[in-house]
Amino acid sequence: MVKGGSILGFKRSLRRVYRRGEAAFYSLPCRLPPASFKLRPGQSTVEYLLMLAVVAAMASIMGVLFHKHILGGIFTMVGMIIGAGQPTPS
Repeated sequence: MVKGGSILGFKRSLRRVYRRGEAAFYSLPCRLPPASFKLRPGQSTVEYLLMLAVVAAMASIMGVLFHKHILGGIFTMVGMIIGAGQPTPS
């Protein structure tokens, strides 16, 4: 049976065990990470610029390949919006 005889007592004992484990973990000796794991300055900026270049290239390729379909869809939407306010001929 759990000390205290209730769920509350069980939670308290689990909390105590967790705190002891956490204290033991943080008391372990810590080695510094190797120099190869250091972030070099500007590394993330270059990566973001490369991703932006890829996305821009893909968007421009899609625009060149499908420009007629894109324009047709835009004009269809505009026609639906403009035509929605006009009464239908009877």
